[in-house]
Amino acid sequence: MLAAAAAAIMDIGLDFVLFWEELIEAFNSGGVEAGRALLERKRDEWKQIPLNVAVIGRPGVGKSSFINAIRSLTADDKGSALIGVKETTVDVDHIYPHPSNPLLKFWDLPGVGTRRFPRQTYLSDIQVDRFDFFLLITADRFTEDDTWLGGEFAERNKKYFFVRTKVGADIYNNKHAHPKTHNEDDVVRDIRESTQEHLKKNGCENVPVFLIDSYKLNKFDFNELERRLIEDFTKLKKAALVLSLQATSRKMISLKVAELRSRMWKLALLSVLVGPIPVVNRFINTVIATKESEFYFTQLGLDETSLSRYAELTKTNYQNLRTIVDSSFGGFEIQAIIDTCVRSADPMAAVAVEERLGLRAIPVIGRHIAASESFGRTYCTLKLVLEKMERVALEVVECAAESAANVCCDESDDDDAP
Repeated sequence: MLAAAAAAIMDIGLDFVLFWEELIEAFNSGGVEAGRALLERKRDEWKQIPLNVAVIGRPGVGKSSFINAIRSLTADDKGSALIGVKETTVDVDHIYPHPSNPLLKFWDLPGVGTRRFPRQTYLSDIQVDRFDFFLLITADRFTEDDTWLGGEFAERNKKYFFVRTKVGADIYNNKHAHPKTHNEDDVVRDIRESTQEHLKKNGCENVPVFLIDSYKLNKFDFNELERRLIEDFTKLKKAALVLSLQATSRKMISLKVAELRSRMWKLALLSVLVGPIPVVNRFINTVIATKESEFYFTQLGLDETSLSRYAELTKTNYQNLRTIVDSSFGGFEIQAIIDTCVRSADPMAAVAVEERLGLRAIPVIGRHIAASESFGRTYCTLKLVLEKMERVALEVVECAAESAANVCCDESDDDDAP
């Protein structure tokens, strides 16, 4: 019976099988209280996972701008990395936590091969084993020192990418050097091909390369870089990274929605264990669903702080983004949506969820679920809320993308340097 339930759970994409025996053991040893404590701990486990990303490059290649951009900050925001033409990285303790998760840290590290950081001692100087991932950054050609370092990472089974920055400046320079023959797509293709060819000659053929401009996040490979960075982390760290980064693209929204959906069973089961059994307690359903929905709201970038930050990063009118959210949620009033969803959650659909998961037939916990509508009702409510918020988040991203496209069109007619 447990195997059948596990198969049903995996069929809808819930990472439940490995956790289930642990939950039953908690019930057997400590009853409902132990089960509830385990669920709460597992639900918030991502908040306890340290993530360390090394950003490595020589002075002036755009490390600080990139670190700000991936944290959804500008140079004027509190906690931003210092941006300037002079070297700002003279040691290895320039650490920049993400504003949404202080355990996600980006380290601004000096490039290898200088007098202060020679190859011979570089890996020990930076304490290479403390990092989860490495981003080797340049604004022109990767040097032999860069590819040597990549080889050292590969030998140690460390994951790393190459990142080519300031692509917008290259396009600008080409346009003014070749006003009659300039073609942006050709410039980008030439940069990509020449970079990949150079890396291939230096033994780094199969390492991903991303072309970005930290001031044009919706262009080039910035969003793809975020996605690949997430995919290359281990499962638990992947969840922490997804829930830490801001929803600034369709791909990121998709990743966040998948991660948020995978949490639903924990909240639904928690509603069973918190509420009086066997009495159906809609108040408990509403409280739990409301708290989780507020989490969805922030995760998908619909709160005021996220919208304001996103508008500034994408040069979008903030009021336009807020209007999209207000028109869908009535001035950020989540509670009305929750109440409606709790009332409208079809009891038969709730039972169908439980039956599909096979939860009622599982020993120990099944009898609690069978005695209450809470599991299916909470699950269905969260599903409805997440689907609605996803649609609104996609509208926000589309609006910002259109605004960015208009800005790019305006810039193409502007003679000022980027």
